[in-house]
Amino acid sequence: MKNLYKLLILTFFCSALYVSCNLEENPPYLSQNSVYADEATASTALNGVFNPLTNHFYYGHDYHVINAYMSGMFAAKKGSDRYTIGALSPTPTFNYITKFWELSYQTIGRANDMIANVEEGTGNVELDNILGITYFVRANTYLNLVRLYGGVPLKTVPATAETLHQPRASVDEVYALIIADGEKAKSLMKEPAEQIGGRPGKYAANMLLAKAYMTLAGNDSSSPYWQKAYDEAIQIYGKYTLVGNYDDLFSSEATANNNSESIYEIQFNSEVPSKIGRVFTPNAAYAGSGWERIRALPEVVDAHAARYPDDPRYNSTFRDQYNKFNNNALVKVYPARTRANFNVAFTYINKYFVKDQTTNTDANNYNFVQYRYGDLLLMLAEIENELNGPANAYKYVNEVLTRARNSGTGVTEPANWSGLSKDDFRDAIMKEYHFELLGEGHDFFVGHRRGYPFFKANYIDVHNARNDKPFDPVFPDNESVMLLPIPSDEIGANREISISDQNPGY
Repeated sequence: MKNLYKLLILTFFCSALYVSCNLEENPPYLSQNSVYADEATASTALNGVFNPLTNHFYYGHDYHVINAYMSGMFAAKKGSDRYTIGALSPTPTFNYITKFWELSYQTIGRANDMIANVEEGTGNVELDNILGITYFVRANTYLNLVRLYGGVPLKTVPATAETLHQPRASVDEVYALIIADGEKAKSLMKEPAEQIGGRPGKYAANMLLAKAYMTLAGNDSSSPYWQKAYDEAIQIYGKYTLVGNYDDLFSSEATANNNSESIYEIQFNSEVPSKIGRVFTPNAAYAGSGWERIRALPEVVDAHAARYPDDPRYNSTFRDQYNKFNNNALVKVYPARTRANFNVAFTYINKYFVKDQTTNTDANNYNFVQYRYGDLLLMLAEIENELNGPANAYKYVNEVLTRARNSGTGVTEPANWSGLSKDDFRDAIMKEYHFELLGEGHDFFVGHRRGYPFFKANYIDVHNARNDKPFDPVFPDNESVMLLPIPSDEIGANREISISDQNPGY
């Protein structure tokens, strides 16, 4: 058994090198079909599949800065980011873009090892469940990649000299794999209540598939993908419940982690702590080290305040002042203060703001929730409206609004919706994603999945029209903003990809 665990460790070390095509030799990997034959060993190996997700260069940091900056809704504090990726103009050599790509393929490499070495259909429910979760992780990783980069190399088997270099697959080919993996996952995974250690249940696969189909549907109301999205999303309806108070989603680890609303979250703990809070918190706000790299643009804050006066979600989402931890001095930023200079011109995101001023570390045990039930309800509302109009779509969005309203005392906003046309409902629901989910890793995907004309009209044009200070970035008005560039490291190392395969505009 000790030798087996040594072999597992070696496998994970080798798959850490499986970052696209940066390895030229034939990497060693486990090929014995029996190596994951028992549940304990397979479970340990599954932990290794999850491990890259908690890395700083994945969900620990880079996922958040990429998604936020390229969404057109946030300002970048770091100087080197401010007028590059913070202005929707990244370069192929950007560290975030390269490292996120590498960690994504490291995750895929480990998943491929698992899939190759766990036999399906043996009658062992536990092994089937572990295999299903692995398919889900691989599908979810490719869903992130295809939405951010477009077509990417498809790697579905353990790395060898023969399989190492792969060309960019088409977007349709990537989605075909995501859908196939998603179907496998939901057929093999257990119900959420039967899972252990915060592992996702089968409805996470339905959520993933629904998001994939909604992205494929784009801005086409007649697309058959809307029905496919509905068929997946409706399977989740009623299987979870909204947390009673919206602020509990973020206010403490006890109420935020693995609650009744969580469908899939990245598990952090004392051994693998989260440092996401520092990305949203200024250095002077607590005794630890804050970076405050992500702050909301003024038009984003103004839109929420104008749409729903007294919405309890507003104060849970935004923060415009805090007291310094060392001397209690009050610091104000927009909108509590006029936009006199860059430092005070943008609003903090309160969801991930470090709440404990006395903590002297930038690490905590908050999980990152990627899929939650509030999002699912908004998805069902959008899908139902596209299929049949708003009549039966109100009930889904009004569940979200009722929870938000009940999270305050004596407030009437956000009021339930009624009397909207199909087009008005569509416009409203696309904004509602931001009022409910701002900063939670969905903003890029929501804004981009209906295509460039939609993103231009609702983000680029809105921002550039609101832009009234010399330190406000100007967003480019071209379709390069729809995707990240393929990393230069990938183009240089992958013999099947050349500079001609780069995304337009880069």
